[in-house]
Amino acid sequence: MAEICRQCGSALSEGNAFCTKCGAAVGGAATEAAGVTASSATSGGAPGIPPSASPARATAAAQPISAGQRGATISPRIPKIAIVVVAMIVVVIVSAIAGVTYVAHRARQKAAQIAARAKTPQAAQDVANKPAVGVGNAPNQNAQQGGSAAPNGVQGTGNASSGSAPAPGSNSTSTGSPGPDASIVAASAAANAALVPPPAPNGVPIPPVPATGDQARDWALQYERTVGGPEADLVVRTGDINNLGFGWPQGFDPFSGQSTPSHPWPSIDQIPSQAAPGTDRIMLGTSVMPVSMVIQHTAGQADQIVIDSVVKEAIQSDGYSRSLTDCFSIRDSKPAIVPPDWATRCTRERQLTAPAPIILPVGELPGNIQAVVLQIFADDFQPIPMHSQFQVSLNGTRIPTFEHAINSLDQTGPIGKLLTLKLLPEYWPLLKSDEVKLLIDDPTTHVGDGYAVDFVRILVNPHQFKYQVSLTATVTDADKHTPITGATVNAALESAATNRAGKCELKGIPAGLVVASATAPGYDENSVTVDLPAGKAGHAEIQLHKHQESTAALEKAIAQNGTATIYGIHFDTDSSKLRPDSLPALNAVLGLINNHPGSHWIIAGHTDNQGSEAHNLPLSQARAKSVVTWLTTHNVTASQLVPQGFGTTRPVADNATANGRALNRRVEVALAK
Repeated sequence: MAEICRQCGSALSEGNAFCTKCGAAVGGAATEAAGVTASSATSGGAPGIPPSASPARATAAAQPISAGQRGATISPRIPKIAIVVVAMIVVVIVSAIAGVTYVAHRARQKAAQIAARAKTPQAAQDVANKPAVGVGNAPNQNAQQGGSAAPNGVQGTGNASSGSAPAPGSNSTSTGSPGPDASIVAASAAANAALVPPPAPNGVPIPPVPATGDQARDWALQYERTVGGPEADLVVRTGDINNLGFGWPQGFDPFSGQSTPSHPWPSIDQIPSQAAPGTDRIMLGTSVMPVSMVIQHTAGQADQIVIDSVVKEAIQSDGYSRSLTDCFSIRDSKPAIVPPDWATRCTRERQLTAPAPIILPVGELPGNIQAVVLQIFADDFQPIPMHSQFQVSLNGTRIPTFEHAINSLDQTGPIGKLLTLKLLPEYWPLLKSDEVKLLIDDPTTHVGDGYAVDFVRILVNPHQFKYQVSLTATVTDADKHTPITGATVNAALESAATNRAGKCELKGIPAGLVVASATAPGYDENSVTVDLPAGKAGHAEIQLHKHQESTAALEKAIAQNGTATIYGIHFDTDSSKLRPDSLPALNAVLGLINNHPGSHWIIAGHTDNQGSEAHNLPLSQARAKSVVTWLTTHNVTASQLVPQGFGTTRPVADNATANGRALNRRVEVALAK
């Protein structure tokens, strides 16, 4: 009869001293009772002791038993394991209930303690004597209302009913009422301070210096400005090249297109003190604000921090850093009165993760500009799987092509990668200011997609890229799955048109995350990313969806981007007169506006670059006014609508191609702020 290992149940080979499957020793004088002991140790041994080191497991060496004895030996263990599992589940449930009850109790208890201490002069004075936290760089969003500044949707200290903030400790009743005592003044000041977090570490801007060719020295610079160097006529960089402070593997070159090894997420408590604003830190879109808090003023009583509103759309904190966890704890527990330490932690986390503009000191530009690219070493952007929607702007002007590229990313890890983007000529005037502010933000979706940037560079008139790749692309109709002939595919500075099979090839693209964007008349633009280290060739499959302009489609675009693009509003050539075939698109816009009673809208006209700007700018303005006139004749109040004309200054595609020019001739509607 075959012998079977008591430890794992495998058949034992004759003459072997150990089981060939689990390695347990064969033989010994283990008793049946010892076998039961081993079973208990296996299912729930001492914490921290490896199974091989457990005395019970050592006792339960692999004893040879017959196949007929196996069932009798194993079956008694099953009820014991089931009992242990059930017991563990019961313990977990009881512990969870107890924990929730305790947290709720402590929240009520702490609020009561705060209110009680506020009435004690000495205790209130102790609170007031604590070191004050500075306002720092918190946006002064409430300055016009008289309230103190609070970052990114956290309301300031103004009165909740009127929006105007009395001085800390002042009586909110008539001027003839007696003022509160010193304890209330101190408690009110402490409560106000609790809503203003300390400033985020921001390195003091220093004059940029040119690169020397010494990599160790050059990459450590926070601000670089090199004229006439080997890479371009002008290179401007902000942020040191150090992988968010985690450093590079030996011999690693971030410009070669290689991915960084997966690294820990940068802690919001460890932002490098000299890091340039917007670099080497986690950022979350300004729409991620679980709660809004205000100071509640009551005459004769200490001010209380209360929840003004709960933002239920904010579905999660950042998955890696757990930033804003304290804010979500406040939201989910919903205490009527927020303890000051909770409010302080929440507002501090929101301020430290606020999207900060990355300032690039451009200075004087070359006299003859032929091309401009922007390089971002992006880390862990995940708009595709998380459905976030980033807006990208230079000096307050949104750059649609940059937004398409950023919103095509799916970085996991977290892992960093170089991204090279072409700046269209119409946006070059933005570089003429002494400095350029690049801002990446998600102000609409409420999705906690934490992201980071190691450094940003602007290259004016770049020379041949040191690390290059090539790319083939296939462009198809997303619904029909048929090739699209004559579609334009762009990647960095390269562009090509698809043949009858919907295919094209691009060469000389800088290595890294290559963003291939395809455009065609009647379709929405689409971008895909291809990860290409230096010397590699890749392929991009790009599907284009037919452009939709129903009211529902416009609603979706407004929710995601804050603006909706309309190509179905047509005008006579070189005229602002509406054509009859514009009616379906105009009715869709009318339905959009009627769905938002009392809202205010910007109606913007755009043209391609054919003709002079002196002609195109007033033409676009006149076309926007024509749309406004049609809407007002269909019962939209004129004060709800603001016509604007931008001429050629805000392209969404490259005017160098016929497809690009067709996409730039458009009308846009956007909610006015």
